[in-house]
Amino acid sequence: MNKKNQVQEQVAKAMSSLEGIQPATANPHLYTRIKARLEQEKSSWGWLAAFLSKPAVAIALVATVILLNILTLTANRPVPEETNDQMVSLSQDYSFQPSNILENGFNQP
Repeated sequence: MNKKNQVQEQVAKAMSSLEGIQPATANPHLYTRIKARLEQEKSSWGWLAAFLSKPAVAIALVATVILLNILTLTANRPVPEETNDQMVSLSQDYSFQPSNILENGFNQP
């Protein structure tokens, strides 16, 4: 009987704790905030900024820029002397002469 009384007391305590419960109410401005946030996310610049700020995309973009910089630096190496010698010999063989407009007697406008 003692256990039955303890169980009854605990049930009574649980039921009495439910007496002051009221339904939850939302903030009156919640709908306005949600609507403003949804419209804010529709702009293309916001979407682009959100996409580019993702870590995977940001790391890929940085790696691409670094790779392009490395390729640009390696592509602009100075021309070796051997190539210059070949150009000089070709110009001598075919009688290429640098021409200057002023030397040919043309007047400047």
